[in-house]
Amino acid sequence: MEKEIICIICPNSCHIKVTGEGSRIDSITGNQCKRGAEYASTEFVAPKRTLTTTVKAKGYVSPVIPVRTNNPVPKESLMDCMAVLNKIEVEAPFEVGRVVVKNILNSGADVILSNC
Repeated sequence: MEKEIICIICPNSCHIKVTGEGSRIDSITGNQCKRGAEYASTEFVAPKRTLTTTVKAKGYVSPVIPVRTNNPVPKESLMDCMAVLNKIEVEAPFEVGRVVVKNILNSGADVILSNC
């Protein structure tokens, strides 16, 4: 299997080609730096994303408040994380960085209040 990945680590935006199968990587080409190769490897084997969304907020100036994960979560679990967050309602204090959900879905990432 061959996959083209556009690197987002630096402004070069390298078009990196990764070949392999499953967690086995046969080759990585097109990267201009070591960090690009590491990014492409992770993106090929186990892609992760930082989840940013909103949750219901009781007593806030708006009916919803922004949240995000403090670490990336596996891409395939994003919709499951959203299902958990759709059931959440946050109450004061509304402080940036406050943990709303600790270790969501055992991902190692906490959901925290973002810029309020």
